[in-house]
Amino acid sequence: MNTPQDRANRIAGWTARGRDLLWIMSMVVVSHLVVLSLIGAQYSSAYIPLSVFLVFMTIMGIMGSLDAMDDIAAAALDADDEEKKTESWKRFNETQWGAFKGLLVLWFGGTALAELYVMWLA
Repeated sequence: MNTPQDRANRIAGWTARGRDLLWIMSMVVVSHLVVLSLIGAQYSSAYIPLSVFLVFMTIMGIMGSLDAMDDIAAAALDADDEEKKTESWKRFNETQWGAFKGLLVLWFGGTALAELYVMWLA
């Protein structure tokens, strides 16, 4: 099942999941900026719901981002031998997905832990 339409469908899937990844990361960044703004404004009465929101957004952001990356990588496995000879596929195959995933988890998780520390322990 590697017709030109299958290839077009894979490209469309990569594009959609890449856009999903961008939106997920953007939403997590915005949520962290909101949390930082509320911490800076010293709204200590909002710390409990803010903590719940922060943990939820961080977990959903990590899970959604990792899922999008896995979907993008899985689509590449469907390539036929002819498609695997292209420079685009070679470049895609050489991408260090583990490093991206690790940095993403450290970034989202580390930021959340730092914010929780500032809210509750600092």
